[in-house]
Amino acid sequence: MRISTQMLYQMSNTELTSMQGSILKLNQQISAGQKVLNPSDDPVASARALDLSQTQALNEQYVTNRKNANSSLAQVSSTLDSYTDMLTKIKSDVIKAGNASYTNSERVNLASELQGNLKEVLGYANATDGQGNYLFSGFKSTTQPFTLDGNGGVVYNGDQGQMSLQVDSTRQMDISASGQAIFQGGGQDVFKSMNDLISLLAVPVTEAANNADEQAANTFNYPVGSSPAQYPIQAYKDAQTALDAASPTDPNYNTLFSNAAALKLKSDAANAARTPVAGSQEALSRKLAQMGTAFSSMIDTVGTTTASVGARQSELDNLDAAGAVQKQNYQQTMNDLLGANTSDVSELVSDLTLKSTYLSAAQKVFVSTSSLTLLNYLK
Repeated sequence: MRISTQMLYQMSNTELTSMQGSILKLNQQISAGQKVLNPSDDPVASARALDLSQTQALNEQYVTNRKNANSSLAQVSSTLDSYTDMLTKIKSDVIKAGNASYTNSERVNLASELQGNLKEVLGYANATDGQGNYLFSGFKSTTQPFTLDGNGGVVYNGDQGQMSLQVDSTRQMDISASGQAIFQGGGQDVFKSMNDLISLLAVPVTEAANNADEQAANTFNYPVGSSPAQYPIQAYKDAQTALDAASPTDPNYNTLFSNAAALKLKSDAANAARTPVAGSQEALSRKLAQMGTAFSSMIDTVGTTTASVGARQSELDNLDAAGAVQKQNYQQTMNDLLGANTSDVSELVSDLTLKSTYLSAAQKVFVSTSSLTLLNYLK
């Protein structure tokens, strides 16, 4: 077979063009930082990489959702902390108001202060997030949850739902709390309790009421009617007076002591069973004690909700850590499939250097051979 000059040129040109194409592809791969640029380069790896990229996109969306969830929960937690501080302050005020040394004017001043505290609590109940949505109105996030009813009371306008976000492939998390459960749940309405406390402190304690209450207590009959058949509170006072008058060396001292102790139990039971006279220190102390217990219960309720919010925030931190590991795993697998690891790029650079050397040598050979002619050898 004869090889013509034209065929030699065509073969050399085709080979040089192919080598230049390979070098161009290598440059593109190095610029992109990976071997697989098109699905045709490795169909199986490209398909798996596409699936992984979709999974990774979902993982990134979960990251965004967790950030939003954490932001909402942080606002709920901050509001609940402020509300807890206020409840603690109110409970302290209840204890102070029960002090017999407090004057009527001091209690009135305290009631005036509590009026301002009531507005603060209403502000906590109607707190909003950064987008203006109410934190404690359930699914009705654009509806103000608590409003005044015109009679001094507060009504709830939200629902019992809780906003939620998908924070992981298998986890949907509540990012709010029930406003009614926090501020009016468990039979404890903080707004009503505060209004009742304010009204109670406005009632003056009078000496006449105290005297009337003491007389009523001394003549209050114990409902069981057991012996001795006399008024138990007065009976205890008489027994205690007799005990105080006796000497410890008196042979009847132990009997007097036992009698006074037994009557003390009946006296306490009788006193607890009666209704004190309105305006007396006893009436005030009893109602304040009941309110102190109510506010303690409210603090416990808020504490439970705060703990739940904190647990969810901690879970979000754990999910973030797990998501970061998943992201690294997905990226490493995609790098393996697409040849985007450092070792793969180094291999591409070496291949480019080698092929560039081949191309340079081939070009020199082509130039040398293309200039050959028989005329150079004719004498």
